[in-house]
Amino acid sequence: MNKHLHKAGIIVAISIPLFVLPARISEGQWADPVNLIGSEIVIFLMSLACWYSIHYIQQRFARWQGLILSLLCCCLLSNVFYFTFNPIFKDFPFRTAQNPLGIKILMLSSRGILMSIILIPAAYYLKRDSEARRQRKENERLAMERVRIENKLLEQAVVERTRALQQALVSLEKSQKELEHQIYVQSRIVASITHDIRGPFNFLVIISEEICRMMENKDYGTVAQYSQELHQSLEKMFGYVKNLLEFTKIPVQQKLAISDEVNLAELVAEKAELFEGIIRTKNNTLHIDIDPEIAVMSNSNLLGIVLHNLIDNANKYTRNGNIRIKAAAENETVLIELENSGNSVPALLVQWFNANGHSNGESELAETVEIAGIGLILIREIASLLDIGLYMESDQRRTRVRLTLQESLVAETSTEVE
Repeated sequence: MNKHLHKAGIIVAISIPLFVLPARISEGQWADPVNLIGSEIVIFLMSLACWYSIHYIQQRFARWQGLILSLLCCCLLSNVFYFTFNPIFKDFPFRTAQNPLGIKILMLSSRGILMSIILIPAAYYLKRDSEARRQRKENERLAMERVRIENKLLEQAVVERTRALQQALVSLEKSQKELEHQIYVQSRIVASITHDIRGPFNFLVIISEEICRMMENKDYGTVAQYSQELHQSLEKMFGYVKNLLEFTKIPVQQKLAISDEVNLAELVAEKAELFEGIIRTKNNTLHIDIDPEIAVMSNSNLLGIVLHNLIDNANKYTRNGNIRIKAAAENETVLIELENSGNSVPALLVQWFNANGHSNGESELAETVEIAGIGLILIREIASLLDIGLYMESDQRRTRVRLTLQESLVAETSTEVE
C-alpha cells in the first residue's frame, strides 16, 4: 500500500506543475527561470502535501465527509504555501498580489479546488485499488486458511480411519484367536466324549457276551442277575451320554465360563459308579476317601471329564489291585490324589505329564498318544483350561496322580480361561 501511495503521489505531484508550466511560459515567466523553477518546486511540494492529506482524510472519514474535507484541505494548503513561499518565489497568478486579502484567499482557494479535481479522484481510485488488493489478500488468506483447516481435518480423518482400522485388525486377530481357542476346546471335549464312553461300553459288550454264553448254557438264574446289571449300566451310560450331549450344545465360551460349587465326594462317586462293572471284571478294588464337606468352585462337567479319565486310566493299567481316591483341603487349596497299583509309567511320559501345558505340536501329540493313549492328553489339556495343577509320580509298585485346585477354584470367583 505505502509503495503504491508514494509512487502515485510523486506522479500526480509532478504532473500538476508540468500541466501549468506551458501557461506560465506563455505569460512570459521564462524570463525569470529561477523564479519559475522555484515556484514549480513549491507547486510540486504543495501538490504532494495535498496528496498525502487527501489520502489521510479518505482513510479516516466517510465518502461525502471525506470529499468536503479534502476540498477544504486543498484550499487551505494552497493559501498556506502561497503566503509562505510567495515572498521568495512569485507564484501564479501574478495579479493575486494586487488584490485585497479576501480576494487573494478566494483566488488561492479556487486554485486548491482545481488541484482537488485532479487529486481527489486519483486518491479515491488508489483507495479503491488498495481496498481491492487488501480484499484479494484477505480472500487468499482465507482460502489458505480454509485449505489448511481442510488438510488438518483430512489428516485427522486419516488418523481416525487408521486407528479404527488398527482396532478392527486387533479385534479381528482377537476374534481369530478366540475362534481357534474355541475350536481347540471343542475338539478336546469331543475327543473326551468319544474316549470316556469307550470303557463303560466295553463293559457292556462283555456283559452282553456273558449273557449270550449263559443263555446257551441255560444258566437262567445268572442270566437274570447279569441282565439286571446290564440294565443298570445302560441307564447310567444313557444319563452320562445325555448330560455330555447337552453340555456340547452350549457355546464354548459359556462352557468355560460355567462355574458352580462342586461337591467332590458326589462327583467322584458319580464317575466311579460308571466304572463299577469294568473295575469288578478286572478284579480291582476302588477305595474313596473324600470328606463330604469338601467343595470347590469349578466347571463340574470339565472337572468330571478329568476325574473320569483318571479313573479309567488307573483301572486300565491295574489288575487284581487297588485304586484309591482321596482329597484334602488345606489353606484354601484342595489336593486330590488318585493312586493305583501296577506297572510303572515310563519316565518320559511322567516328565511330559508334569509339564502342565498344552501339546507342542502334532509330532508330540502323536508320540504321546502312541505311548499312553488319548486319556492322559485330555486330562492334561482340560486341567490346563481349568487352571488345575498336575503332578505324577510312578515306580514299580504304584502310580500316583495329584490334582491341585488353587485358591481361585476354591473361592467364590468364577473360573476364566485367558
